[in-house]
Amino acid sequence: MQADHAEDLASIREQARRLLQDQATPEHLKSLLNEPGSFDRVLWHHAVEQGWPSVAIPESAGGLGLGWSGLAVICEELGRLTGSLPLIGNTLAAHALIHAGSDEHQALIDSLTSGDAIATLALADPSESGLCGSSSAQVRNGRINGEKALAAFAAVADIALVQAGNERGNGLYLVRLDQPGVQRRLVEGFDNSRATALLQFIQAEVTPLGGAELLGEIGNLAALATAFEQIGGTQACLDMACDYARERRAFGQPIGGFQGIKHKLAEIYCLLEIARGCASDALDAWEQQQPTRRQLTSSARIAAIRAYNLAAQENLHVHGGMGVTWEAMPHHFYRRSRSLALELGSLAYWRERLLADLGLESATALVG
Repeated sequence: MQADHAEDLASIREQARRLLQDQATPEHLKSLLNEPGSFDRVLWHHAVEQGWPSVAIPESAGGLGLGWSGLAVICEELGRLTGSLPLIGNTLAAHALIHAGSDEHQALIDSLTSGDAIATLALADPSESGLCGSSSAQVRNGRINGEKALAAFAAVADIALVQAGNERGNGLYLVRLDQPGVQRRLVEGFDNSRATALLQFIQAEVTPLGGAELLGEIGNLAALATAFEQIGGTQACLDMACDYARERRAFGQPIGGFQGIKHKLAEIYCLLEIARGCASDALDAWEQQQPTRRQLTSSARIAAIRAYNLAAQENLHVHGGMGVTWEAMPHHFYRRSRSLALELGSLAYWRERLLADLGLESATALVG
């Protein structure tokens, strides 16, 4: 059974890599950065044909049943080619609906897994650095009022999973975005291909999906899947920098022969392997429902942010002046690394959360 699962994952990875290499060309990716709210509908159409939105969904609910490891494989390949698709949102929205009662929501689950509907995760508040335990958006009498921070794919989504509070505390709600009480505001950003938008709710109807436990699970799984996307991006930056260091010559030898370049590449490799190990441990913990899965997810998120940030930055430096222009791809990866580092909470937020979960003093207090 395990051998079959591994073969299925290898097959999914190969299919994803082939499709992205055909569709996510540098010229096409750069064209998506020109307009706020850009969305690659052509790539989404091809991904849907391959069944990507249903990879992690159980077979009993109409999915392919490859679990979170299936989603992780595709996210890593998306990161490697800087593809931008709402797979995490769709998968977790379907997961939350299954948790809330699949019979009642089966039609919407089918739409999400078939790619006919698009979901966004609107979990963070404006001006907050992470996924806080409270929300300024409030639900009263089945309607929500408030605003959520920039959310990936909110510009094109049909539904949103929203963190909001009520009389009993925080919970997770489903909001359909085609109703009069919903306003979307596009904002110019440094990675417009994420189709990000601010969401504002004024007496919009909501459907409750679960309380703090489900809300925490959705946030953690989104962070873990994003960590795999960041690992894919880190690997791509390292490969790109190594290839250029072997090809580019200075003073009669490849620049990869200089200690300054070797050290950069070695440091990226070390952080990449740490991030890969942390994410693998967290993935196993979620697959086996281990009690340490929350802490391991924080570790995975921290390691992935650090690795991708450094890899994208040093890839620019290895490429010299060409790295900061559109002539090559390093600039694109740098933008994506910054986008993913801020979505779902900053590095500081995840550090503080891990320290708190381990019962340790906050990093801010230690510095102070």
